[in-house]
Amino acid sequence: EVDSSVRVSVRDAGVGFNGQDVEGLFAAFKTTKATGMGMGLAISRSIIESHGGKIWAESNADQGATFHFTLPVEAPA
Repeated sequence: EVDSSVRVSVRDAGVGFNGQDVEGLFAAFKTTKATGMGMGLAISRSIIESHGGKIWAESNADQGATFHFTLPVEAPA
């Protein structure tokens, strides 16, 4: 049996998170925005992991960050 998954990557050109705790980005109420709630990445991780997937982030070499997630793909019955 072969495990299959789909991978989605989103790259931005913002300030990034160089030197910050990458896992901390996914903590509830963690925000860098003055009016942010800090729930987006925490909720995303919860949803993705509840469906058997993974989410992670990488700092880009030039600027910004790239966020990736995978979700398993079920084979047709």
